[in-house]
This record gives sequence, structure tokens and C-alpha cells, in this order.
Amino acid sequence: MKKLSVQYLIFLGILTVAIVTSQILIQKAISDSKTDSRIINISGRQRMLSQKITKAALKLQSCETRQEFYETKLELTNAADLWSRSHEALKHGNESLDVTEMNQSATLNKLFTQIEPFYSSIIGAVENVKKLGYSASQSGEQEETLAESVKIISGNEASFLKLMNDITFEYDHLAAQKVEELSSSEFYLLAVALLLIVLEAFFIFRPMIKNSKKKDSEISELHDYVQKSISFIGKSQEGENQIKEAEEKIKMLTEENVQLSMIVKSLENSKIVATGDQIIKDSQIEQLNKKYEKKIKGLERELAKIKTAL
Repeated sequence: MKKLSVQYLIFLGILTVAIVTSQILIQKAISDSKTDSRIINISGRQRMLSQKITKAALKLQSCETRQEFYETKLELTNAADLWSRSHEALKHGNESLDVTEMNQSATLNKLFTQIEPFYSSIIGAVENVKKLGYSASQSGEQEETLAESVKIISGNEASFLKLMNDITFEYDHLAAQKVEELSSSEFYLLAVALLLIVLEAFFIFRPMIKNSKKKDSEISELHDYVQKSISFIGKSQEGENQIKEAEEKIKMLTEENVQLSMIVKSLENSKIVATGDQIIKDSQIEQLNKKYEKKIKGLERELAKIKTAL
């Protein structure tokens, strides 16, 4: 029983480890999925921001009023700042975005290397646009600078957009791959848990059931033995009472036989036995004596049978 208890504790411990491991993997997957979703969303937003930057840059060339120019320039600046911060976060991560695991992909690193020249060209052109004022940009050298910057932005935007699209799909692929790996791990853990349950049933519960049945059989046998013992004790008590009664009868008959023997001996000495007018003959006395002796022997045989039965 002690061996079964040890085995049960071992199986229970392994099963607990499997369940805890499964929960750790699930919780990690949930946490990773939140991060992965955010990375994919930011990556997708980068495509939209690159288009927004290009649109704002092209619009600057057609602005007719100062207010419109600066509003468009502010739109371009805000979009470019967010676009730049997001690009750096996707490449290196930050306090709120952990890209360490994702960026271990060689394909992803290769895509970021390919996209870097287009990003640098666009962000450099945006920095040039930020320095321009409304009046100066309408004529002279700054007008040419604006035109050149807009040309650089629009010329690199298509290539950046294509590579950013590839990066976004690579992030999505990596996230899906992690889910598949988690699913496989969960199947393995489930298989281990089921195997442990089967082994536990075979090596723990099956022997316990057999042991339980054996104990039930032993208890049943013990119960029968107790019942027989109680019955035997009752019969023994009854037999003892019968023996006592038989011994009392034998004692009584023996005393009567002794008295009769004394009478017979007395009559033999005198050759006369008188009871009123009747004379008891010697043969009659001897017959009476044998009769008592026969009763005593019968009681002795009965007593012997009773003792043998007990």
C-alpha cells in the first residue's frame, strides 16, 4: 500500500507539472499575442503613414494661403514624427513594445535592411521640408528645395510601401507560426496528461481496486468466522448444560445404584427381603440392579457423544 501511495504521488506530481506547464505556455501565448497584435498593427500603420506623408508633401506645393501651408506642414510633421518613432520601435523596440523575439527572424532583419535606404531618404526629405517657410517656399531656392524634397518623398514611397507590406506579412507569419507551435505543444502536453491518466489507472487504481476486493473478501470471511464462532459458543454453552444435566442424572442414578447394591448385599447376607406379606426373590433384585446399571451406561454414552460434538 505504501508503494502504491508513492507511485500515486509521483504520477500526481508529473500530471501537476504538465498542467502547470500548459497554463504557463497558454499565459505566455496570450501575452505574446497581445504584443504581436500591437506589432502587426504598428507595422500596418506605417504603410498608411508613408502614404499620408507623401500626400501632405504633394499638397504643400499647391497651398495658396499661409494658413493652409502651415496646417499641411504640421500634418506632415506629426505624421513623420509618429512614422519615425514607430520605425525605430519596430527595429529596436522600446519600453512598451518588445520586439526581441520577433526580430530574431533572419527574413525580417533582411527586409529592414532593404527598407532602410528608402526610409532614410524620406525622413531626410521631410527634415528639409520642416525648415521651409511659406514665403520662401513660393519662389527661389527654397521652392526648388521643396520640389526636390517632394520628389524624393514620392519617389521612395512606393518602394517603402512594398517592403513595409512584406514586413507586415512577415510579422503576421511569425505570429501564426508561434500559435502553431503553441498548439503542437498543447497537443503534446495533452498526450502526456492522458498517458499519465492511463498509467495511473493501470498501475495505481487497478491494484487499489484489487486490494479493496481482497480486503472485502477478507472482511466477509472474518464476518462468517465470527458468526460461526458465536454459534459455536452458543452450542458449546448448550452442550455444557447438557453435560451438567447428564452428569447430575448419572450421579443420581449412581447414588440409587449404590443404595440398591447395599440393599442387595444386605439381602444376600440375610437371604430374606420382606415388604409386608411379599418376599422379593434374589433374581428380582439382580434384575433391578442390572436395569439401573443399563440406564447409567446409556447416560454415560450420551455424555461421551455430547463431549465429542463439542
